[in-house]
Amino acid sequence: MEPQELIDRYKEGERDFAGVDLSGITIKGHDLSDINLEGSDLRNCKFTSMTFNNANLKNCNFCESQFEVVSFINADLKEAKLTKSWFKAVNFQGAELTNAKFRESHRLIDCNFENAKMNKVDFYKVGISHQNFSSLDLQECNFSQVSANYINFNSSNLTRCNFKMANLESSNFQDACLKEANFKQANLKNANIMRSKLKSVSFVGANLTDANLYASNYEEAKIIGAIMPDGEVYDPEGYFVFESTPKSTQVEFIDTENAPKSPNSPHQAVIVNGSLYVAGQIAIAPTVNAILCEDEITEQTRQVMDNLTAILTAAGAGWTDVVKTTIFMIDLNECDRMNSVYSQYFPEGNLPICTCVAVSQLPQNVRIQIECVATV
Repeated sequence: MEPQELIDRYKEGERDFAGVDLSGITIKGHDLSDINLEGSDLRNCKFTSMTFNNANLKNCNFCESQFEVVSFINADLKEAKLTKSWFKAVNFQGAELTNAKFRESHRLIDCNFENAKMNKVDFYKVGISHQNFSSLDLQECNFSQVSANYINFNSSNLTRCNFKMANLESSNFQDACLKEANFKQANLKNANIMRSKLKSVSFVGANLTDANLYASNYEEAKIIGAIMPDGEVYDPEGYFVFESTPKSTQVEFIDTENAPKSPNSPHQAVIVNGSLYVAGQIAIAPTVNAILCEDEITEQTRQVMDNLTAILTAAGAGWTDVVKTTIFMIDLNECDRMNSVYSQYFPEGNLPICTCVAVSQLPQNVRIQIECVATV
């Protein structure tokens, strides 16, 4: 959809634009409050002086987009993909951001998160500058490897947050709850941790040089190998802490209401270390949870590809990111008809490698099932 068509239809009173493709647009100076764009593709967009107050933006894919002076007051951005993006003077006041992903975004500057709902938000490797996260419930957020020039976490709930290897120099944690938080190998030089709750927090290998721990009971914390405020390494038993870039396995399951459950899998997809594996989809229409195109290979293929599109979008990917598909068919004589639909979903010349397998039977007696692998 072109941006002008969206704006014209919005001005005429239309609000429901769920699932539209607006990728690559540049849009400036419009108020789209109360719009429903749930599950839409908004990758590589540029938004300037825009208003999305009270908008439904759940599961939207905003990857690699730019936001400058944009208002999301009370908007629903639950599970939105905002990775590798750029944010300046964005107002998220009162927004629903649970499970939103800002990971690897280039910059987060002067944004307002007042009263936002922010459990399990992913800020992995985000560049953050002079940001206020005070008095927020940030339980289980991921701040690992962030590069920050002062963050204010005053009086916030940071229970079970991950700050591993983060640069948090001069940041403010005064009166914050840091229960079970992980600061392993984090840089906390000159940080203010006064009167914070430190039960079961890990400062293993962290740099606490000149940090203010006044009235914080760090005896309840794990501090082996940490550089303490006086510059001395806490090393009571000659314990040595060394860890290079970890080779850990990062796993994230993907499930969306915009596609049916896979007939053979507990989840629709899984991301493992940057690779997305999508379970086999059949031609179930998610709106009615039933097959509406029995014994018709072209329509079944179209429904399967639409289901896969919804799952890819929920994972922050698209068909250009797909590197392999596996197609299971009852009758290989229908390959040409199947391919006439299948190929429409890929940009010209960008078909992934593919394996097509003949089988005697598929779930619910459908004629086709497709799975795929993509990069994210």
